[in-house]
Parts: sequence; structure tokens; C-alpha cells
Amino acid sequence: MKAKTRLLAGILIGILACEARAATESNSGKPSLRTVDADTLLAWKIDAWAGDAEKQEHLAELLLDPRARVKKAERSEGVHFLLRAATSGRRKSMLQLADALDKGSFGFKKLPAAAHCWAGTPADFDTRLACLSVTDLRAPRDRVPCRDLRVLREGIPADKKNAATMARLCLANKTPAFLVPGPPPGRDADERWRLYAQHGIEWVVTGDVYEAEFEKYRDEFNSATLAGIEAERGKGYMKKLSEDIEARMSRRYQSKNKLLSS
Repeated sequence: MKAKTRLLAGILIGILACEARAATESNSGKPSLRTVDADTLLAWKIDAWAGDAEKQEHLAELLLDPRARVKKAERSEGVHFLLRAATSGRRKSMLQLADALDKGSFGFKKLPAAAHCWAGTPADFDTRLACLSVTDLRAPRDRVPCRDLRVLREGIPADKKNAATMARLCLANKTPAFLVPGPPPGRDADERWRLYAQHGIEWVVTGDVYEAEFEKYRDEFNSATLAGIEAERGKGYMKKLSEDIEARMSRRYQSKNKLLSS
């Protein structure tokens, strides 16, 4: 065979091999970033952010695929989707999370007990909460914020879709939060958010429109959060912390007023 003919044959074989591999990937039922177009990916993300656990599972697989070329922010997003899908009861996500905890990959701490817990693919929500409570990331800032966890839909029994259960979910995630009324966040709200965040607590301003049903939800959510925090940190912890934060803000404004009046 002439050199030119051998070269053309080699190119043809390479093309056919690539096409065969692509066809295998697309027909295997396992999507990859190469086989999912941009519009589909965006649609999946919108659904996942809204709480679609199946889409969360798909995206976690895509963004945490070792072969995928993704940015650091996308990898972090994949971790968030994985945690949410696993907590919602997606079996494949629970196993993927167990593997990550066993190896200490994707920013997770290497936690054999947590890995064993998720590897059991618990069917009930309370057991998954127990698994979540022993799951942790090396950087606390990489945890899923409570406000994002609260939109979970799948895997939570209808009789448990209430405020106390959502508060327990955030507590297990190590992101306890308080829902507080108020206008759109301004400088004061931002400062309180920052000060509470220093103590691992989310301060979530929910708006100033009164709705009786939501006020009931807020009270139940905050009561459950308070009970959970004080069970861990001691009775009276939140009262003292809130007083300290308000005193700190008051001193800051007094100093500012003195500077303006001088």
C-alpha cells in the first residue's frame, strides 16, 4: 500500500472511530457535556434551580465528570446539585455522593461514616437527613445555602412538606437560617447578614408584604431553627448573639453620627 493510501485509510479509520464513540455515548443513555447542547443544558439548569431532582442528578453527573472541562464555579454548582439530588432521594446521586465522601473528592471531607450512610441509599427522608448531618465540605462556603435547599420537591412525603421539616433540612446541612420580614435588603440588612454569617447563620429577608399563611410558616420555621441551634450551642445562645449584633450595629451608627456632626 502506498504511503498516501495508508494515510487516507488511517484518517478514515480515525473518523469512523470518533463517530462510533460519539454514537455509543449518545445511545448509552448517559449524557455528557459533548452530547448535550447549550439550550438543553440551560433548560436543565433552570429546572434544577427550581427543584427538579432528576435534572439536578443529570447536571451533577455532567459537571462532576472527571473528563469534563468545567470551570471552578461550574464544579461547585455540580456539588450543589449532587447534594440536593441525593437529599431528594435520587439513588444514583446518593451513590455518587457516597463515592465522593469515601475518596474525599470534589471538595468533600473524607468521611467514611457519611459515605456508608449514603451508600445505603436510604428511602426515607429522615434517614437522608441523618446522612446529610454527617456530610461536610472542606470549605464551609461551598455548602448549599438554606434558601436554595428549601425549594426541594421530590422525595419529601406530602405530610412532611412543612416549615419545621425545611428548617431541619437546613440544620442538617449546617446552614441554619432565620426568615425575617422587611423591605428589600439595604445597608442594615446586609450588615446583619454579614454578622450572622460569621456565626454560620443565614439571615434571610423575605419581604414586607403580610400574608397570614406565610407568617405561620415563618414562625414555625424560625421556632424549629431556634430549637435546633440551641440544642447544639446552648440555651439562650441566639438571644445573646442577637443582642451582641444589635449593640455592635448601634455603636457603629453612633460613631458614624459623631463623625458627621463634628
